[in-house]
Amino acid sequence: MVNAVRFAGRCLVVAFVVLVAPAASAVEVEGVTGATAYRSTWRGDYGAGTTLRVGARFSHIVAGDFQVWESYASVNHRIDTGLSIGATAFIPLRLVHPYLRLFVMHQHEEGLVSVVNAPAGYLFGIGAGIRHRAGGGAVLGAELPVHTSDDKRLSLILFGEGAAQYFPDATLGPHAYFLVDFGLGVDFELR
Repeated sequence: MVNAVRFAGRCLVVAFVVLVAPAASAVEVEGVTGATAYRSTWRGDYGAGTTLRVGARFSHIVAGDFQVWESYASVNHRIDTGLSIGATAFIPLRLVHPYLRLFVMHQHEEGLVSVVNAPAGYLFGIGAGIRHRAGGGAVLGAELPVHTSDDKRLSLILFGEGAAQYFPDATLGPHAYFLVDFGLGVDFELR
Protein backbone atom coordinates (compact mmCIF):
# COMPACT_ATOMS: atom_id res chain seq x y z
CA MET A 1 0.00 0.00 0.00
CA VAL A 2 2.91 2.36 0.70
CA ASN A 3 4.10 1.86 -2.90
CA ALA A 4 0.62 2.74 -4.16
CA VAL A 5 0.67 5.99 -2.16
CA ARG A 6 4.13 6.84 -3.51
CA PHE A 7 3.00 6.08 -7.06
CA ALA A 8 -0.11 8.27 -6.63
CA GLY A 9 2.05 11.13 -5.32
CA ARG A 10 4.41 10.88 -8.26
CA CYS A 11 1.48 10.84 -10.69
CA LEU A 12 0.09 14.02 -9.06
CA VAL A 13 3.41 15.82 -9.45
CA VAL A 14 3.89 14.72 -13.09
CA ALA A 15 0.31 15.64 -14.05
CA PHE A 16 0.70 19.04 -12.42
CA VAL A 17 3.99 19.82 -14.17
CA VAL A 18 2.94 18.53 -17.60
CA LEU A 19 -0.63 19.84 -17.73
CA VAL A 20 -0.70 22.99 -15.65
CA ALA A 21 2.67 24.68 -15.32
CA PRO A 22 3.37 25.37 -19.06
CA ALA A 23 -0.09 26.90 -19.60
CA ALA A 24 0.13 29.17 -16.59
CA SER A 25 0.02 32.89 -17.05
CA ALA A 26 -0.36 34.41 -13.58
CA VAL A 27 1.71 32.86 -10.80
CA GLU A 28 0.99 33.48 -7.13
CA VAL A 29 2.99 32.40 -4.09
CA GLU A 30 0.88 31.72 -1.03
CA GLY A 31 1.52 30.86 2.59
CA VAL A 32 -1.10 30.16 5.26
CA THR A 33 -0.88 29.20 8.91
CA GLY A 34 -3.49 28.42 11.46
CA ALA A 35 -4.97 26.28 14.17
CA THR A 36 -6.43 22.82 13.77
CA ALA A 37 -8.76 20.65 15.82
CA TYR A 38 -9.61 17.05 15.05
CA ARG A 39 -11.10 13.72 15.98
CA SER A 40 -9.78 10.33 14.94
CA THR A 41 -11.48 6.97 14.48
CA TRP A 42 -10.11 5.85 17.86
CA ARG A 43 -12.64 6.11 20.65
CA GLY A 44 -12.25 9.34 22.65
CA ASP A 45 -9.30 10.54 20.53
CA TYR A 46 -9.30 14.30 20.02
CA GLY A 47 -6.50 16.69 19.24
CA ALA A 48 -5.40 20.22 18.46
CA GLY A 49 -2.37 21.83 16.91
CA THR A 50 -1.01 24.08 14.19
CA THR A 51 -0.61 23.88 10.43
CA LEU A 52 1.52 25.65 7.81
CA ARG A 53 1.02 25.40 4.04
CA VAL A 54 3.01 27.04 1.23
CA GLY A 55 2.45 26.73 -2.47
CA ALA A 56 2.40 28.21 -5.94
CA ARG A 57 -0.87 28.91 -7.74
CA PHE A 58 -1.14 29.12 -11.51
CA SER A 59 -3.76 31.15 -13.41
CA HIS A 60 -5.64 31.69 -10.11
CA ILE A 61 -7.05 28.15 -10.42
CA VAL A 62 -4.58 25.31 -9.68
CA ALA A 63 -1.84 25.14 -7.04
CA GLY A 64 0.85 22.74 -6.02
CA ASP A 65 1.54 22.92 -2.30
CA PHE A 66 3.41 21.52 0.67
CA GLN A 67 1.95 21.35 4.19
CA VAL A 68 3.36 20.53 7.62
CA TRP A 69 1.46 20.16 10.89
CA GLU A 70 2.15 19.52 14.54
CA SER A 71 -0.51 18.47 17.01
CA TYR A 72 -1.26 16.80 20.31
CA ALA A 73 -3.73 13.88 20.51
CA SER A 74 -5.49 12.70 23.65
CA VAL A 75 -5.20 8.90 23.32
CA ASN A 76 -1.70 7.78 24.36
CA HIS A 77 -0.83 11.48 24.91
CA ARG A 78 0.93 11.52 21.54
CA ILE A 79 2.41 14.12 19.24
CA ASP A 80 1.49 13.86 15.54
CA THR A 81 3.81 15.44 12.99
CA GLY A 82 2.82 15.38 9.34
CA LEU A 83 4.07 16.33 5.90
CA SER A 84 1.95 16.40 2.76
CA ILE A 85 2.30 17.24 -0.92
CA GLY A 86 -0.87 18.10 -2.77
CA ALA A 87 -2.70 19.78 -5.59
CA THR A 88 -5.46 22.32 -4.99
CA ALA A 89 -8.19 23.46 -7.39
CA PHE A 90 -9.71 26.91 -6.71
CA ILE A 91 -12.87 28.61 -7.94
CA PRO A 92 -11.71 32.27 -8.19
CA LEU A 93 -14.96 34.04 -7.33
CA ARG A 94 -14.88 37.74 -6.56
CA LEU A 95 -15.46 37.67 -2.78
CA VAL A 96 -14.46 34.15 -1.76
CA HIS A 97 -12.27 31.39 -3.25
CA PRO A 98 -13.64 27.88 -2.54
CA TYR A 99 -11.14 25.05 -3.06
CA LEU A 100 -10.58 21.32 -3.08
CA ARG A 101 -7.17 19.92 -2.13
CA LEU A 102 -6.05 16.31 -2.67
CA PHE A 103 -2.81 15.15 -1.08
CA VAL A 104 -0.49 12.32 -0.10
CA MET A 105 1.16 12.44 3.31
CA HIS A 106 3.62 10.99 5.77
CA GLN A 107 2.93 11.23 9.51
CA HIS A 108 4.99 10.52 12.64
CA GLU A 109 3.14 9.59 15.81
CA GLU A 110 5.05 9.47 19.08
CA GLY A 111 4.14 9.42 22.75
CA LEU A 112 4.73 12.71 24.57
CA VAL A 113 7.01 10.94 27.09
CA SER A 114 9.36 9.95 24.23
CA VAL A 115 9.39 13.51 22.91
CA VAL A 116 10.32 14.88 26.34
CA ASN A 117 13.08 12.28 26.81
CA ALA A 118 14.61 12.67 23.32
CA PRO A 119 13.61 16.01 21.75
CA ALA A 120 16.44 15.98 19.18
CA GLY A 121 15.38 12.60 17.82
CA TYR A 122 11.80 13.79 17.64
CA LEU A 123 12.80 16.79 15.51
CA PHE A 124 14.44 14.50 12.94
CA GLY A 125 11.86 11.70 12.99
CA ILE A 126 14.12 9.15 14.68
CA GLY A 127 14.03 7.55 18.09
CA ALA A 128 12.20 5.01 20.19
CA GLY A 129 8.46 4.88 19.80
CA ILE A 130 8.03 6.89 16.59
CA ARG A 131 5.45 5.31 14.30
CA HIS A 132 5.81 6.26 10.62
CA ARG A 133 2.69 6.04 8.44
CA ALA A 134 1.74 7.02 4.89
CA GLY A 135 -1.72 7.97 3.69
CA GLY A 136 -3.76 10.46 1.75
CA GLY A 137 -6.62 12.85 2.11
CA ALA A 138 -8.89 15.59 0.85
CA VAL A 139 -9.75 19.12 1.98
CA LEU A 140 -12.75 21.33 1.23
CA GLY A 141 -12.19 24.95 2.14
CA ALA A 142 -12.52 28.60 1.27
CA GLU A 143 -10.29 31.67 1.29
CA LEU A 144 -11.60 35.12 2.01
CA PRO A 145 -9.36 38.02 0.89
CA VAL A 146 -9.68 40.67 3.62
CA HIS A 147 -7.12 43.22 2.43
CA THR A 148 -5.40 43.80 -0.92
CA SER A 149 -2.50 46.14 -1.62
CA ASP A 150 -2.97 49.14 -3.92
CA ASP A 151 -1.13 47.39 -6.77
CA LYS A 152 -3.34 44.27 -6.32
CA ARG A 153 -0.29 41.99 -5.95
CA LEU A 154 -0.40 41.27 -2.21
CA SER A 155 -3.48 40.02 -0.37
CA LEU A 156 -4.11 39.13 3.25
CA ILE A 157 -6.50 36.18 3.45
CA LEU A 158 -8.50 34.28 6.04
CA PHE A 159 -9.21 30.59 5.44
CA GLY A 160 -11.37 27.85 6.87
CA GLU A 161 -11.50 24.20 5.85
CA GLY A 162 -12.62 20.72 6.71
CA ALA A 163 -10.34 17.77 5.97
CA ALA A 164 -10.25 14.00 6.09
CA GLN A 165 -7.03 11.95 6.28
CA TYR A 166 -6.93 8.21 5.67
CA PHE A 167 -4.24 5.68 6.58
CA PRO A 168 -4.54 2.19 5.03
CA ASP A 169 -2.58 0.60 7.90
CA ALA A 170 -4.40 0.89 11.23
CA THR A 171 -1.96 -1.29 13.21
CA LEU A 172 0.10 1.76 14.27
CA GLY A 173 -2.64 4.33 14.76
CA PRO A 174 -6.15 5.42 13.79
CA HIS A 175 -7.49 4.65 10.31
CA ALA A 176 -8.69 8.22 9.79
CA TYR A 177 -8.66 11.76 11.13
CA PHE A 178 -11.38 14.40 10.60
CA LEU A 179 -10.09 17.95 10.94
CA VAL A 180 -11.18 21.58 10.98
CA ASP A 181 -8.53 24.21 10.21
CA PHE A 182 -8.76 28.00 10.26
CA GLY A 183 -6.23 30.81 10.09
CA LEU A 184 -4.67 33.50 7.98
CA GLY A 185 -2.16 33.88 5.20
CA VAL A 186 -0.71 35.98 2.42
CA ASP A 187 -0.95 35.66 -1.33
CA PHE A 188 1.61 37.42 -3.56
CA GLU A 189 1.30 37.59 -7.35
CA LEU A 190 4.59 37.41 -9.24
CA ARG A 191 4.93 39.53 -12.39
